[in-house]
Amino acid sequence: MREHHYLRGYLCASGGAVLWGLSGTAGQYLLHHYQVDSFWISSVRLLTAGLLLMLLATPYYKKMIEMMKSRRNALLLFCYAVFGLLMSQTAFYATIEHANAATAAVLQTLSVVMMALFVCLRSWRVPTRAETISILLALAGVFLIVTNGNLSAMILSPKALSWGLLAALANVCYSFIAQDLVWHWGSITVNALGMLVGGLIFCLLLQPWNIPVNLDFTGWTLFAAVILIGTVMTYILFLRGVGDIGPVKATLLGTLEPVTSAIAGSLFLGTVFYPLELIGFACVLITVFIVTLQGRQIG
Repeated sequence: MREHHYLRGYLCASGGAVLWGLSGTAGQYLLHHYQVDSFWISSVRLLTAGLLLMLLATPYYKKMIEMMKSRRNALLLFCYAVFGLLMSQTAFYATIEHANAATAAVLQTLSVVMMALFVCLRSWRVPTRAETISILLALAGVFLIVTNGNLSAMILSPKALSWGLLAALANVCYSFIAQDLVWHWGSITVNALGMLVGGLIFCLLLQPWNIPVNLDFTGWTLFAAVILIGTVMTYILFLRGVGDIGPVKATLLGTLEPVTSAIAGSLFLGTVFYPLELIGFACVLITVFIVTLQGRQIG
């Protein structure tokens, strides 16, 4: 039975990461082919996914009500919805809009290094050897992604770099703000409410119904797939994977997302990656393995 659970965990975590990668590629097609606004995609996607997850979370409604009775919990959920979910989704799709899905996914994984640095600052300690190597690799990777090894020219726009780093920072906020809530109230409860609140706030501020969108049947089908498969289904799969094999192995398997985005982008969208840019991708992804495996040794 245990071996069955491990197999299921590996398949679910891997499947979730691969679907995330394909979802990013679909988002890239919508942004570049249909000229859809990235904020529109983020707001509608977040709200719709929140509504769908709330339906799936029906058995947990009493727990949600109990959680929201505390002002501290309500404030934490608001911060998680805005500075975690809303900001990460918006920054991720804005990065795709100004670059591509693979680059957005790779820059987003810098959150692992940022978390390690945050832990060092919070603990008032010097980074370990592994953490130092990870930081240097991450810096080298970003340098290659941005410049392709040529200091006199940038192949990645400043906007794409800024949004990508913001997406990574938002992922750090996502993890640390939600930690206490998830520990006490469960991931399904927190994420369903968080997506709903974040989506409502973003839609009220942005008013996406006033933004013109010219999607045909293919475009709406892709957008529906981004929500249903690339958000709701991937969330369920990856969460199941974390439950079966733990967060360490699931995080490592999560590196399949940028790999999938790069392959799918090259095959279906004709995205071109330079050799040094791919080396930069590899440098950043290696940091995930180093930091995550070190965290396993410490924990």
